[in-house]
Amino acid sequence: NIAPTITKQIYLFADKLRLKQVLLNLTSNAIKYNKPNGSVTINIAQDDSSNQTSIEIVDSGVGIAQEKLNKLFIAFERLGFEKSNIEGTGVGLVLTKKLVELMNGKISVNSIEGEGSTFSVTFSSVP
Repeated sequence: NIAPTITKQIYLFADKLRLKQVLLNLTSNAIKYNKPNGSVTINIAQDDSSNQTSIEIVDSGVGIAQEKLNKLFIAFERLGFEKSNIEGTGVGLVLTKKLVELMNGKISVNSIEGEGSTFSVTFSSVP
């Protein structure tokens, strides 16, 4: 169910193609690691006082155990999904993090095992 709500345009200091890659990877991961009949929500919030814009990809998926979060951005680390039927090599988040940082952005994650994850990327926005 896709129901976008657009209230205003926001311009970011980011490379259009690379930002698209970042959002595509985070969204595809949210879908891949979701539960049957799960949901994925994309939220965008702009902080005018700091000229920062955050994009959140929120899923209702399997979540990540707190003790595994420190391995999330390590190349080829699949956090126990190596033998699952979920495809992947464990480099997507590493590349995503690098792209975000090269665009002077920040990436963060909050997750609760069994409930889902929220990946956030934050960039400077044009005032």
